[in-house]
Amino acid sequence: MAEPYDRWHLKRPGLNDERCKAHGKVPSREHGRGKRWLARWRDPDGEQQSESFVRQEDARQRLTQMMGSVDDGTYIAPKKGETLLKTVAEQWLENQSLPNPRTYAQYESCVRNHIVGPLGKLMLNQIKASTIQTWIKRRLEVLDETTVGLVFTHLASILAMAVDDEMIPKNPCETGSVKRVKPRRSKKAAKDVPLTWEQTDLLQKHLLERYQAVVDCGRGLGMRQGEIFGFSPDDVDWLCVEKTVHIRRQITHDHGALVFAPLKGGDDDDLKDRHVPVTDELAVILAEHIRRFPAVAVTLPWMTKGGPPVTVRLMFTTRERKPLNGNYFNYLWKAALEAIGVIDAINDKPVGKGRKWGKCRDKMMHALRHLFASEAINAGVDVYTLADLLGHEDPAFTLRRYVHRVAGAVSKARKAIGQRYRLTA
Repeated sequence: MAEPYDRWHLKRPGLNDERCKAHGKVPSREHGRGKRWLARWRDPDGEQQSESFVRQEDARQRLTQMMGSVDDGTYIAPKKGETLLKTVAEQWLENQSLPNPRTYAQYESCVRNHIVGPLGKLMLNQIKASTIQTWIKRRLEVLDETTVGLVFTHLASILAMAVDDEMIPKNPCETGSVKRVKPRRSKKAAKDVPLTWEQTDLLQKHLLERYQAVVDCGRGLGMRQGEIFGFSPDDVDWLCVEKTVHIRRQITHDHGALVFAPLKGGDDDDLKDRHVPVTDELAVILAEHIRRFPAVAVTLPWMTKGGPPVTVRLMFTTRERKPLNGNYFNYLWKAALEAIGVIDAINDKPVGKGRKWGKCRDKMMHALRHLFASEAINAGVDVYTLADLLGHEDPAFTLRRYVHRVAGAVSKARKAIGQRYRLTA
C-alpha cells in the first residue's frame, strides 16, 4: 500500500547529512514550508494527482480513499469539486430549454436571489447535507413553503448535474437527513377564504365604475390579474346558449414594458389557454360594462419588449385608453380594501399622494380566484374539473392552494350525510 510523501525530509539522505532537531530526519529544501504530507495517486487516465495535508494520518486516509475510488470506478477529481456553485448554477440555467423568455427570467431571478445569493461562493465539495438544511431553514424565514419547495427543486437539479458531470460523488439534496419542503396550510387564514363574496360586493362599490366588472371576472371566471387585463369581448362566444370565455392571453411586464403574453407557464407552442363557462348573470354584467365602456383596441409587443406587435380589443383600459398596469391597479385595490375595513393605512398621506398600507398579499386581486375555486367546490364541482377551469395541471395543487372554507360549508356537509342516512333508513 502506497504511503504519503514527506515533503519536509529527504527519502534517501546521505550518511553524513545533518538531521533536524524537531524530527531527527534530514530536511529537504521544502522543510517547514507549507503542509508536510502529500498524498499522491494516479487518476483513471494515468495522470498523477496530489493533495497536501498537515497530518500524516489525514494524508493516508485521503490516499486510501482516492486509490479505492479509482479501483471501483467512482473516482471524482478533487479539483472539479472546487468549482463554485455559482459557476454550475449559471451553466444549468444556460442549459434550460425554456421557449418563453419570461419563464427563463423567472428561473434566473429565482436562482440568482435564493441559490447563488446565499450559496454561490461555496465550492461544490463544501456543500454538505447540513449546508442544505441550514439553507432551507433560512429560506423559510423569507419565503413560503411552496416557493422554498420550488427553489429546492432547482438546487437539487443543479447539484444533480454536478454529480452527472463527475464534479461531486453524490447530491447532498438527496441524502436521508434532508427533507423536501412540503406546502402546508396550518394557518387559519389559509383555511378560510381571503375575501368573502359579501366583502367583494362592498369592495366593488369602492372601485371606479369602469373597473367594477374586474371583480366579476375574478370571482366569476377565476381569472388571474394579468388575464383580466388582457381580456377581450372577442374572447366570449356571445351567440351560444351556454356561453364560455376563451382565456388565452395576459398582460404582463418584460424589462419594464407592458406586453401581451401566453398564460402562466405557456409559450408559443402551448398557450395554456382554457375555456370557462359564463353564467347568464355574468354575461349580463359583462354586456352592460361593454355598453358603458366600449372596448379599446390596444397594440402591445408579444411576449417580449421587442416582440412583434399584436392588437387586441381590451375590455378594461384606463380613461386615457391605455392598458391597465398592475402597480397602478394594486394601489386602487388597496384603497378599496381600506375603505371596507379589511386593511389599515400605515401613514396619513391621502390616496394618490403617497398613502401606504400594511401587508395584505392574500387580500389582493388573486383572492378573487381563490373565492371562485372555493365557491365551485362548495357547489359540488369536482376538483379535476376545477383544476381545468383554473388552468392547473395538478388537481392536488388546486386543493392545496385554492380551496378554502366558505360560509355554510359545515352545515352543508351535515345535511348531505343526514340525507344519505334518511335515504337508507
